[in-house]
Amino acid sequence: MTKRVVPNGYTLVQIVLHWTIAALVVFQLAVNEGVQDAFKDRAESAQPPDDLGAVLHIAVGMTILALTVIRLVIRLRRGAPEMHRANPPLVNFIGHAAHVALYGFLIGMPLTGAIAWFTGLELSAELHELGRFVLIPLIAAHALGALAEHFVFKTDSLIRMLRAERK
Repeated sequence: MTKRVVPNGYTLVQIVLHWTIAALVVFQLAVNEGVQDAFKDRAESAQPPDDLGAVLHIAVGMTILALTVIRLVIRLRRGAPEMHRANPPLVNFIGHAAHVALYGFLIGMPLTGAIAWFTGLELSAELHELGRFVLIPLIAAHALGALAEHFVFKTDSLIRMLRAERK
């Protein structure tokens, strides 16, 4: 059995996926109010709304799900750079836990939203809505962690997500 080589950085595809997903998530968080109203209207009338914002929110959510699955498959096949050994172990543990949680939310939020929208399941709608209150601080912690690694711990973690690995 051959030992897999751990990459030193990310590919251009991984970087583009990271920032595209990030931008789409910020967009979703900014335009979610219209879909909430459309969901209520749909529940009351049983008719699909003609609200373009709701349709756009659903389409972007499904795009986030698809891109996240692609990103996760690439990460599982190619691997990811190791955590910096110079960091305190607690910093690396928190960073790893945050990544696992982010992947969970990037998959879970679109799924709960789609289940709520297409089945009308209120529990799924509630989970989707409550997930936002965890996702927003999680994203903030992720960004602050990247900045702390760059400016406090002086690692290249942030640079690795801005510049593709040279082979």
